[in-house]
Amino acid sequence: MTTELTTDAQETLAAWPAAAIERGVRNGEPDWALAQRRAAAEVAERLPFPDRRLELWRRTDFGSLSLASLRPFAPGSRARNLDDLPPAIIERLAGGDGNLGLVVQRNSEVALEQTHPKLERQGVLLCSMERALREHPERLDGFLGSLVEVDHDRFTALSCSIRAGGAFVYVPDGVDAALPVRLFQWLDGVGAVVAPHTVIVLGRGARATVIEEQLSETLEGTSFHAGATEVFLGDEAKLVYATLQDWGRNVFHYSNQRAHLGRDAELQWVQILLGGRMTKTNSYFGLGGSGAQAFVHGFMFGDGTQHFDLHTLQRHLKDHTTSDLLIKGALKDRARSVYQGLIQVSEGAQRTDAYQANRNLLLSDRARADSIPGLEILANDVRCTHGATIGQVDEEQMFYLMARGLPRNQAQRLIVEGFFVPVLDRIPLEDVREHLRHAIEKKIG
Repeated sequence: MTTELTTDAQETLAAWPAAAIERGVRNGEPDWALAQRRAAAEVAERLPFPDRRLELWRRTDFGSLSLASLRPFAPGSRARNLDDLPPAIIERLAGGDGNLGLVVQRNSEVALEQTHPKLERQGVLLCSMERALREHPERLDGFLGSLVEVDHDRFTALSCSIRAGGAFVYVPDGVDAALPVRLFQWLDGVGAVVAPHTVIVLGRGARATVIEEQLSETLEGTSFHAGATEVFLGDEAKLVYATLQDWGRNVFHYSNQRAHLGRDAELQWVQILLGGRMTKTNSYFGLGGSGAQAFVHGFMFGDGTQHFDLHTLQRHLKDHTTSDLLIKGALKDRARSVYQGLIQVSEGAQRTDAYQANRNLLLSDRARADSIPGLEILANDVRCTHGATIGQVDEEQMFYLMARGLPRNQAQRLIVEGFFVPVLDRIPLEDVREHLRHAIEKKIG
């Protein structure tokens, strides 16, 4: 790991937060947001980079990531309309009907913000984080930075201090957002560090669908994504949220996702990991109101030498809460996945119903999957279960399909697609599901 830094490297990293604060001042950030940056920078200075001595980093090594050789705040051109966006994003949007809210970030700059009259009439706010801090600071105060623990590790503190880009989605009390919201992050800056921060707030009884996609081509030279997402659901609110990561193979991905659910709120979260060179993400869900429900589904599909590390935490803080988590993984070649999950039930969180499962499918003898589920229960009237499986493609299924005329690769593709169907069916937009099916087919070969 990068625990030992030269003096020049330390000076380079120490200069990043100061540049970020200057950038924040130019963008009109309120004093409290600038103070958050300064506090995060102080934490980053005193923390070492995580290494294998820490349990959550024991199986993942960012040692080949030389941060000091990269540059933050990679520029991105402003788009006048959809036609100015990168072709890959235009292609992703081509299958939809155009009735949506849209925020597109290119490197460290938000390139396009496009709300919709239907959303505006409902009082839904959708804009870049910079604009939100400048024009709606009162809506963000108390939300931005309140769930992501700045001292989680040095990568987290650094990300919070050099935050650039991201989006703000706000749905007022009682409003059922008429259209879905799509957020794109496009990375084409070689040697870039990007640190977007997105905040989603749903008021009491509000409803919304948000899909976030992270895309790039594979380029020469390393890039680093260090993002964060914070989700707040008011009482009886419901959010369907999908995150789809498909970076090029030159990208190191590190991210923190946090969600807090009020009374009787419901969260459906779908998390897909397909791209990147090395990925580590921490997704924590706090059920802070009685009757809250979180349904978390996702999958990882790696090939080549890709490495995915997903850590989840289901925190049951109140009584009669429910969480249901299913993470699937498929690996071929020498790819590796690490899943580490914890169900945590607080004292007094009686009648908790929690489930956690991790299913892995190995498509080669050299692929490897590590699965570490866990329970931490401080209440006595609960139902909590967890499980994990790791196995190879069933040869009887392969024989059955091949005996009916299918070539081996097509038979394997059908089995893998069937393996992922329970997660794919939860993606809220058909055109997004089709892109994912195509990506799976491409990986299978």
